[in-house]
Amino acid sequence: MIADLAQRGIQSKAYLPCIHLMPFYRERFGYKGGEFPVAEQVASRSLALPFWGGMAEGEVDRVCEALTESAFL
Repeated sequence: MIADLAQRGIQSKAYLPCIHLMPFYRERFGYKGGEFPVAEQVASRSLALPFWGGMAEGEVDRVCEALTESAFL
């Protein structure tokens, strides 16, 4: 999805990583992947899309159209 949106000129990236997999929690508490499978599955499907207070309605429409046209939905 990220690559598909990029080809359409829409920046996006993975969003909301699992907190337990962040370095501090791995090192401090020894968490490993697979311990919270539901959270990890949801995090793997999270997507950050463009958003900011000054975003024009046409820009919002452009992002929505790119999502609608994506082969991944």
